This record gives sequence, structure tokens and C-alpha cells, in this order.
Amino acid sequence: MIKRILVTTDGSESAAIGVRYAVALARKQKASILALHVVDVKLLEGPFLRDLSASLGAAPYVNYQGNIAMLLDERGKAALEYAAKLCAEKGVPCETDMQTGIIPRVIVEKGELVDVIVMGRTGEHNDFLEGLIGSTTEAVVRRASAPVLVTGSDTPGADHFVLAYDGSTHARKALKAGVTLASQGPRKMHLLVVGDRAAEEWLEEAKEYLQSHEIAIEYVPRTGDPGEVIVEYARECDAGLIVMGAYGHSKLRELVLGSATSYTINHATCPVLLVR
Repeated sequence: MIKRILVTTDGSESAAIGVRYAVALARKQKASILALHVVDVKLLEGPFLRDLSASLGAAPYVNYQGNIAMLLDERGKAALEYAAKLCAEKGVPCETDMQTGIIPRVIVEKGELVDVIVMGRTGEHNDFLEGLIGSTTEAVVRRASAPVLVTGSDTPGADHFVLAYDGSTHARKALKAGVTLASQGPRKMHLLVVGDRAAEEWLEEAKEYLQSHEIAIEYVPRTGDPGEVIVEYARECDAGLIVMGAYGHSKLRELVLGSATSYTINHATCPVLLVR
């Protein structure tokens, strides 16, 4: 049951998309919103300002740091005012919070007492990332105790959803979260298992757990690259959401083989709910 949603905002358009999605979700779930803006402490540190001045060929002046802080503060207030105004228009209870610190760390700490964290797919450096998730999103997904929903869409889609299962610890937690979602109204779960011999075991494992739950389920075994298959199948069945475990392998293995989690987040046409 989702009753308290944390949504992060940095003033970018992609963050605004995340805010709009969070507000729509809160309205649907009769939940409240906590809108959070974090001023990056690294942007206020002396070494960063000296490096910035040197790169611009300008000498730092006395109140340079104060001016930067003021601009960042104004940007944060504007982002939070947008969230608060939208919540007021939609009748959604809202709190706003502006903090200064290391962005992923603050988000993770604030996320300890919410039911889900909503983030836009990209942040303020969207033009450089070309739609790919940034380091902040990845850091939050890897560390947050609450599920993290990453979205490039500002409105919730169809009620039926795809749950990608690979037998990992995080996938098992995602499976439980999927049951909760499917139990909230007439929602169908497409349980997708990608692989060969091991996938048969994962499928049986999931069936054994799900047989005692009275929910609508379709079991879908597929072969191929996990990330590509998840994205393709979600598009094929026009799912409104993909639910999956977050980063099931070690960072070293992901570096060598690639990550199904990262691929899915970057290429899915619907929001992705990541569970650890």
C-alpha cells in the first residue's frame, strides 16, 4: 500500500515529469507527497569554485560563493513551489523540503520513511546524457531501502504490469511487491522469466509462491538478452509498469556483461519500479 511518496526535483524538465507522475500516483493511491530538493554541497566547496574560475579564465571574487549559493537556493525554491502548486491543484497533501548535502545520500536518508521514491529518468544534465540515467539515480537505486520508481512519463499507464524474475534476492522482494500491486484492484501481472535451463527453475519457484495468491497472472518464459527481452515484452503487451529487482549482480559482473537493470531503465517506454 502506497501512502507516502518521496519525489525528487532539481528544476529540470525531466524532474518535473517525475513530479507530475508522483502527483498522479498519489491522487490515485490517496497518498501524500514529500517533494525534496537537494543543493549539491560539492557546488559550494572552495576547490570546485576555484576550478570553475580557472576553466573560465576568471579570477574568483569575494562573494562568488555567496552568489552561487543564492542562485542554487532560488532554483530549489522554484522547483519545490512547482511541486506544491501542482499538489494543491490536484488536492494532494504535500510537504516540501530543501536540504544541502551529497545528493544521493540525502535522498536515501529521506527515503527511509516513505513507501516509494519517484525520480525522473534523467536530471539537470539531460542534454548530455541523451535520456540515460545519471549517477545520482543509479546511486539511489543501489542504496535505497524503499522501492525506487524511475519514469520518463508524467502519467501512470495501464494497470497491468510486467514483473521480471530471475531468482535473485532482489527479484524475490520484487515478486512480493508485485503481489501487493496485483492485489490492489483488477491488475494483471505478467511474470516474465528470461533464460534457458535456470529459467525453468525460476519459473517453478515463482509459481510455487504465487499459487496461494488469488491474483490474475500470466507466466511468460522467454529467451534472449534479459534487458532487451524485458523492454520488448513490456512494449508488446502495452504494460503500464515494469517491476524488477535492482541490480541483481555484482558491479564487476555488470561492468563486464552489462546490466539488465540499467538497460531496462534507459530503454523502457513505461516507468520501472526497482526493488531491493
